[in-house]
Amino acid sequence: MLNFNFNLSSDDEYEIHSCKSYRDGDWIIFYCPICIDYERRINWRTREMKSRNVKDNVKHLGNYIPHEYKKVFENLN
Repeated sequence: MLNFNFNLSSDDEYEIHSCKSYRDGDWIIFYCPICIDYERRINWRTREMKSRNVKDNVKHLGNYIPHEYKKVFENLN
């Protein structure tokens, strides 16, 4: 599982939004259900990162769990 905190300042300065994620090839794409035009892409092989429509007053948090491992976290019985 990969966890990302995209802003490094204090939480008191920002609204906090939880991102959803999916994978497209080597890219992990994070999007915000509140900030419809926000997107952050991270290439898991090269660690290259691209951002679109970042807002200075919003802290976006997200994680990515590969679909192969999701069942491990869902079925805890």
